[in-house]
Amino acid sequence: MKILVDAMGGDHAPDEIIKGCVNSINDLESDIVLIGKEEIINNKVKEFYGKDSITEVSPRITVVNADSVIENEEAPTSAIKTKKDSSMVIGFNMLKNGEGDAFVSAGSTGAFLTGGLLLVGRIKGIDRPALCPILPTYTGKGFMLIDCGANTNCRPINLFQFATMGSIYMNKVMNVEDPKVGLLNIGAEEGKGNELTKETYQKFSETDEFNFYGNIEGRDMFDGDVNVVVTDGFTGNVALKTTEGVGHMVNRLLKEELSANIWRKILAMLLMPALKKFKKRMDYSEYGGALLLGIKKPIVKCHGTANAKIVRYTLIQAENFAKTKVVDTIAEEIKKLDEIEKQNEKSLQSNQIVEKENKEQGAQNAEKKENATNQKSMNKKKNKK
Repeated sequence: MKILVDAMGGDHAPDEIIKGCVNSINDLESDIVLIGKEEIINNKVKEFYGKDSITEVSPRITVVNADSVIENEEAPTSAIKTKKDSSMVIGFNMLKNGEGDAFVSAGSTGAFLTGGLLLVGRIKGIDRPALCPILPTYTGKGFMLIDCGANTNCRPINLFQFATMGSIYMNKVMNVEDPKVGLLNIGAEEGKGNELTKETYQKFSETDEFNFYGNIEGRDMFDGDVNVVVTDGFTGNVALKTTEGVGHMVNRLLKEELSANIWRKILAMLLMPALKKFKKRMDYSEYGGALLLGIKKPIVKCHGTANAKIVRYTLIQAENFAKTKVVDTIAEEIKKLDEIEKQNEKSLQSNQIVEKENKEQGAQNAEKKENATNQKSMNKKKNKK
């Protein structure tokens, strides 16, 4: 197996990308292909490891040259179509052509989503792919938030497919038996929410494709009661960014309060084991990046500010994504659901035809009855005369 890595994407590229690849190579069965400006990569390798090339650091890491980089401020569709020599486009094309088993990038999210859709393509039957990170919970098992930004406007069928894909991933990769799927809403009761959540709740309640838990409020996502939280991309992105913001605030407040004076600094030293454990339990980096589910090949979006640690865990995640054949399972499940949907549509059409024929027959019978009644009335009038 090979994991393709965009060496030039991200705020700290290529430095942290290179270090993350080197740090992860012994955790992986796969080889790594770094895609980027070869001269820059080699110079960084010389700086960090004193070697002339990355293959001297590890023979299982190689470089494919890419002359350009897609920047965050560039229009995603235009960049993907015109920058064919960029590290991201080359990576997507190599993945599509079978030259790798998974692709990881910390580059522009917009370009990443566009490239995945246009260059690699959707699984047949998937209406819209979804971006989904794994977030920490109180129980330590983590949950998937799907979608978190790929689709701002959704229909119930989109959320249904998100739930199906998320459930499959959590089962096959995270080893969760019969994952519980929650629908993100403003209340736990069935009748809560807008038209989208109400219609989706009804659709979820009628299926056996996944284990529907019910509505779940934002404050309860991190309790660990559900394994997949489903929502549209707009709501999911707001929830994700709010979570990140609260996490940063808590971290800053702790640092500020525990370093306010000498006595608190001494207390902080005594509390250090507990604080490290607290930080580890809150650390989402160990879950890797955000998956783009619904695409024909495994691709993972690493956080734009990713350091070597996050890159390492994202590569491990990407390998597991590819090894467990999640994409194949999703494709099979969506195909089965499409066949069931077609059968239901055919049955509905058949019922509509029968209903129409019955109405027409009923109208004909009524007309005959009316004609017979009229004829009988006319005969009576003739007899009277």
